[in-house]
Amino acid sequence: MKRVFEKLTTIIEQYDEIIISGHKNLDLDALGSSLGLYRIIQSKKKKVSIYLEDNISNTSVFKALEKLKLYHIKIDFVDEHQVKEKDSEKTLYIVIDTHNLKLLDQPWMFSYFKHQVVLDHHIKMVDSLVGSDLTYINSRLSSMVEFVTMYLHHLNINVSPIVGTIMLAGMEIDTNSYNIKTTEQTYQVGAYLMRMGANNIDKKNLLQESMEVYKRRQDFIKTSYMINENMALCTLNDEIFQKGDLAQIADELLQFDNVEAAFAIGKIGPNEIGISARSVGTINVQKMMTELGGGGHKSDAAAQIQNATINQIKEKLLEMIN
Repeated sequence: MKRVFEKLTTIIEQYDEIIISGHKNLDLDALGSSLGLYRIIQSKKKKVSIYLEDNISNTSVFKALEKLKLYHIKIDFVDEHQVKEKDSEKTLYIVIDTHNLKLLDQPWMFSYFKHQVVLDHHIKMVDSLVGSDLTYINSRLSSMVEFVTMYLHHLNINVSPIVGTIMLAGMEIDTNSYNIKTTEQTYQVGAYLMRMGANNIDKKNLLQESMEVYKRRQDFIKTSYMINENMALCTLNDEIFQKGDLAQIADELLQFDNVEAAFAIGKIGPNEIGISARSVGTINVQKMMTELGGGGHKSDAAAQIQNATINQIKEKLLEMIN
């Protein structure tokens, strides 16, 4: 990975202005890794900004942004209109935590800029983004926070305690509290963030949710059932949910005896169905989600399907499993 860090550093040093962009429906891994990379680029005396979508739906991300304000951490966040004002030939555009064009909040941005870098930890898809300057996709990593923290360590650069806390929370979310996609290196990265001042009390606050949201999720979990001897399924009602809601339900289903893989299906848009899949590692859910047009990891994957019903996706899943 040292070679990747050195190449990325060389690329960064070639540009006076850089924009970092995560995936749409920003989560703590995308935000945390963006903030860590922002600090690295800032240390190189470059003008850097982070693209931020208009409507933040993730409660933890909203809390994290408020924490940055509370601790007086100044980050140059830009919106779609400000991005359009940038010089498309002289600005480096870095996509982090996805390599899927459909998962960008503003897909046009990728082709708008002549120079791009793509950094991700999800399993590489056939139709993936390719950066003109660099593409690095490593599915062995737990999260992009893991990559960026190792990059910080390589350059001997520190982040502020609150940024370290946001990064630590992002890695905890992506590993389902260190139960999946976790290696010795993942724990070492967590320890390094703690040495930089990451705070467990602030982290807990970022990850807390309302009692009403928790109770509502449990109501859906009560309706879940085993579809065979080692797989569980939960289908939601016709309300529109966040993709994170589906992910949390699938995660929680793995807590039960004999459940080696779990699936949650629900509406995530007026004409879009989401399916979130989780596994303890013995069943490759990424392969299943790829067949539905999605992707992810062997133990953590998802798909979004347009113009379908919950029941149609459920039947496709059952047919696939059978």
